[in-house]
Amino acid sequence: MVNIKTIVGISGKIDEVIEKLQDGTLEGGESLCIPGVGKGYGIEKTECDHPEE
Repeated sequence: MVNIKTIVGISGKIDEVIEKLQDGTLEGGESLCIPGVGKGYGIEKTECDHPEE
């Protein structure tokens, strides 16, 4: 069994995110994407609503 963990709500420069991941200090937050209509799985959604940086 592979222990894979999904972390959502991550933003920032990729180098900083990778460094935090390697250090074990990366913390997730609330998902930056809002699910689409329907059953709430976001299947119908074509793009995310997170703010542009």
